[in-house]
Amino acid sequence: MKKFTLVFILIISFVGFSMAQTIETFESLKMNLMAAGDNGSLTVVANPDPTGANTSYTVAKFVRGKGDPWGGFYATLPTSIDVAHNKYVHVKVWKPRITPVKFKLESPNTADIASINPQSKVNAWEELVFDVSSATGPDYVKVVFMPDFEDPVTLTDYITMYFDDLYINNDPAVGSAPVQIMENFEYIPLNIMTSGATDLSGFSLVANPDKSGVNLSDYVIKFHRAKNGVPWGGFYSGTQIDVTTNKYMHVKVWKPRISPIVFKIEGGAAGTVEHPSTVAQTVTGAWVDCVFNFSEKTGTYPTIVFMPDFENPLTLSDDIDIYFDDFILNNDPNPITPPEQVFDVDMKPAGVVVGDRVFLSGAIGGLHGTWNEPGTNLNNEMLDPDGDGVYRIYMHLADGLIAFKFFKGTGWGLGDPAPGGDRTYTVSGNIHLIYTWGVQGISSVPTTLLSGTIQMYPNPVKDELRISTTAEIHSVFITTMVGQVVANYNFDATGNQTINTSALSSGMYFVTFVGKDGKKQTQKLIKN
Repeated sequence: MKKFTLVFILIISFVGFSMAQTIETFESLKMNLMAAGDNGSLTVVANPDPTGANTSYTVAKFVRGKGDPWGGFYATLPTSIDVAHNKYVHVKVWKPRITPVKFKLESPNTADIASINPQSKVNAWEELVFDVSSATGPDYVKVVFMPDFEDPVTLTDYITMYFDDLYINNDPAVGSAPVQIMENFEYIPLNIMTSGATDLSGFSLVANPDKSGVNLSDYVIKFHRAKNGVPWGGFYSGTQIDVTTNKYMHVKVWKPRISPIVFKIEGGAAGTVEHPSTVAQTVTGAWVDCVFNFSEKTGTYPTIVFMPDFENPLTLSDDIDIYFDDFILNNDPNPITPPEQVFDVDMKPAGVVVGDRVFLSGAIGGLHGTWNEPGTNLNNEMLDPDGDGVYRIYMHLADGLIAFKFFKGTGWGLGDPAPGGDRTYTVSGNIHLIYTWGVQGISSVPTTLLSGTIQMYPNPVKDELRISTTAEIHSVFITTMVGQVVANYNFDATGNQTINTSALSSGMYFVTFVGKDGKKQTQKLIKN
């Protein structure tokens, strides 16, 4: 999504020689639905009526239930609003009926604000303006939008409305230029490549169906791939990239079958070129960071082409769905690996015995959910493979604040009695934390010279596990979830290595790297 685009382009202009270029992440403002259990919804969709006041490509769709008057959303902005200099919020709306529209900057000192130009149109786009000069705080990051504030609600059925282009400036005039864009729901143009009217392939922006591994983001692109499509099905986009310094295009892909993945750059002075991913796809039903090497080219290219399922001839017997996300150009040839967080808790003060189960639960997100009852989400079970009373869990979490608690056994009955209630931690990349049952705070943070120096991929793996390291690794061993060593390798080297994993049974394992200085790092591995 293209928020604060001008600032970003200026940064690229001055420091682009050492900075990766984010082409597109498909992320938008995280809109938290406000509804009274009436099954309303908020999604980002193609503009159903690109005419009049709004001809943009994508907008937010709000399915409004028959619940509370304040149906709508609240959201936390990535950058605070400057109300000292900008007093007017602009929003475009498309509604099937006329009702009050309200906006709020969340603060004890502000109330719901009605638009200064009340809605006058139905089934057509209209720009509404809100005067937020009553806001007195220095920084506002939480906004609330209620596009259909009827009190009491008189609806007899669901209705659908749309909104777009939330921005602030110091001009109440409709159509005035934005100073700060909060959200415009736009992303790079995806011009679909199909075989004509009979090819029913299509793109849509959807919630990430598998927030795990290398992709924990909220939104991705879904490519509905028709069985009667063309081998080169995918998209082209007039989006300029510069491969002078940054030579490697990264794209995250989730596919239900193995087939070539191809990226192409067109229109540059150095000539058009297309390449398959340098890392062949080996897994299905999991996110993979594909890498495309354009090191033989230089200069700018005005067009990119992406073909995530380049099978020629096409042998599909049914339609399939493919997902992709995060187009990033940098100078790193290695696929990214998911951030890994290791949480240990010493359960000996709880009097654990062999066979006791321990769980972590909290506002964590992803596969770990939000306060799932202990025992109901097996992704939250902690294990003690060596029987020393210290239980461990491996997680792959996006950066941000989490709240959590340890539990002995299933159910809510026996939670960690540590003073202070729920534990909190602000996640940032790879971490390893050790806690003690009943003791407040972090007991210790292990140090390791190996942290951040080792990458292993693909994960999940099938037959070959690639290891890239800048540290001196002495040995690598693989253990089962209960601590049984199933493979052991001597390395005595840095750089790139390959391990044959074809003999491993399907399941989950731990891979432990031992440095020449004796330091260790353990990562979780899934074998398909």
